[in-house]
Amino acid sequence: MIRASTFFILSLIWTTFLQAYGGDQLGNKLDPDDGIGIDLFDGEFLRTDQAGINLDIADIDSLYLKANLLYQEGQYEPALEQYNAVILSGKESADLYYNMGNAAYRSNSIGHAILYYEKALKLEPTHEDAKHNLDFVSRYRLDTFEEVPVLFLGSWITGFVQLFPEQTWSILALIFFMIILSGLMVYLFSTRMVLKKSGFISGLVALVLFVITLSSALSRHRDIVNPDTGIILAPSVVVRSSPSESGTELFILHEGTKIKVNEEVSSWQNIKVIDGREGWIRTYDFESI
Repeated sequence: MIRASTFFILSLIWTTFLQAYGGDQLGNKLDPDDGIGIDLFDGEFLRTDQAGINLDIADIDSLYLKANLLYQEGQYEPALEQYNAVILSGKESADLYYNMGNAAYRSNSIGHAILYYEKALKLEPTHEDAKHNLDFVSRYRLDTFEEVPVLFLGSWITGFVQLFPEQTWSILALIFFMIILSGLMVYLFSTRMVLKKSGFISGLVALVLFVITLSSALSRHRDIVNPDTGIILAPSVVVRSSPSESGTELFILHEGTKIKVNEEVSSWQNIKVIDGREGWIRTYDFESI
């Protein structure tokens, strides 16, 4: 168990350093009267969990720089195509999705803009520009719902886990793991009772914190690998009572609406909106975050 936990943590730490040196901020936030900038990239992308086309780093950097140049020239849809080519290569980053959100917004694709900003925040919850732009673009959504109240404990736990990306939680877990080992060594080999007690107490506290941080890292990892939320991309979608065109029409959702994704049945997806209503839509009408 210890060996498996250590391997998992170290593997996630490696991606932390890739993300930490992934790019330099260039652009500004969205504003009704101002343009939006992009993030230039001079590091490495994170790998996605899906198989991609085989491209070397030079080709990927070339695609990214070409996309940025197209964006700066006002060719937003071609820029999006180049950004998508980077995604298809099996690489991703928060800054990449942020740029894609900006390009999608300039292409008048509100649904895709919201989707990409959400993806950026999923990888990097502290991305302030993505937060600001998501709030700004969300004003253009047609659907407004009154959220069903949730239990305080569940809401608090969710908010706590989302404080940091999985890499940060993994680093914290590793730190507490090392403290556990240090405390254990002091407890086993020290001849002084005071040091034995200190080692035992510090190790015990670190164990609790290790479980919390490791659980948070695993939860964040599951969110990325198995997303349970999505964004409506079609202009309008009829939500039906059953996974069939003959199902009763329950209500209509519009582009940019965020949904919770449940089970899938033969190209139909069961979804739930924040006001508690549920139904079925076609899988091609939305994309997972």
